[in-house]
Amino acid sequence: MKLSLNFEQLVNAIVTVGSTNTIMAVGAPGMGKTAAATAAARKLPDYKLAYVDCANLDLGDIGFPVIDRERMVTEMAIASRFGLVRGSQQPLLLVLDEFSKCASRAVMNTLLPVIAERRIFDYALPSGSIVYCTGNLTTDGVGDTLPAHAYNRMTVVDFRNPDPQTWVTNYAVPAGLNPVVIRFAVETPEAFVRYDTLGEKQTNPYIFNPRTGNVKSYVSLRSLEKASHILDAADALGDSYMALMAGTVGEAAALQMDALRLLDLKLPATKLIVADPHGTPVPTELGALYMMATRLATQASPKTIEAMTTYVTRWGANEAKTLFATLIGENKEKLPFALRTTNFSALASSVGRFF
Repeated sequence: MKLSLNFEQLVNAIVTVGSTNTIMAVGAPGMGKTAAATAAARKLPDYKLAYVDCANLDLGDIGFPVIDRERMVTEMAIASRFGLVRGSQQPLLLVLDEFSKCASRAVMNTLLPVIAERRIFDYALPSGSIVYCTGNLTTDGVGDTLPAHAYNRMTVVDFRNPDPQTWVTNYAVPAGLNPVVIRFAVETPEAFVRYDTLGEKQTNPYIFNPRTGNVKSYVSLRSLEKASHILDAADALGDSYMALMAGTVGEAAALQMDALRLLDLKLPATKLIVADPHGTPVPTELGALYMMATRLATQASPKTIEAMTTYVTRWGANEAKTLFATLIGENKEKLPFALRTTNFSALASSVGRFF
């Protein structure tokens, strides 16, 4: 089995050893490598986050010579994108995104001391500064090339795709993504598979795969979030909605999400459930209840949780009740207000969930 890190492990590595080792995460496009830096920054409130897109850098974008006329020498003024401020000792969390796509070898050579020595030209980064790099797999065919001596200056780790349930719990539900996207993620774990783990004859219509030429519209964490925005505006978009979906996540995923959306439209509206949790009709099909569990958990708030839980308690399928309780219970923002209602605590207990 290939040694790799998941999202939480990568964030922990950046925070724990990033000041001594430059971590370089290598993985599939759009699956959270850059987002790991943002998550690490939340754990490091005393650090200044600086983001540099290495693929677009030229030498003049790193620094520029200025003349000291008194001493008649030139010194380098460092570009502000690197986060350095004269006289400041605030440590940096410097992200060299797409480092393996440096525009030129000269740019790469200029950045190597940043990686190995925490130094830009003659200027040292503040003590404790962290440098973190990202790149794609060389087999992705998107221009990632690094010489061996560059790799040896870093701790290079394989970043594996997240499992869908972890992504749903830790990001999709807290971010309020469209319930159709969340339901798709839960029902379609194969959309989270990385192409280099497929067998020789295996196919997967959802994912980025340079071996089959599927490199434009595919499912990634990035494209799922964009699809959520399109789904939110589907009524206003009219006939153009499906073309936009296909151009975002690919045709296979777009068709599946559209089927889930049509199912959701047939279900009782959230506002009706909140207004009358005892009288609003309850669907009988398990798939419909799963859809409702996802939607209600995503939209739950301190004002609606009690009515929503009352409605969910009326369901006949324990599996759907469990999904609702789990999505709420694993959400750090929603669980505190949910536990203040006795009916949610009772529901969670009845389906074997204790928070």
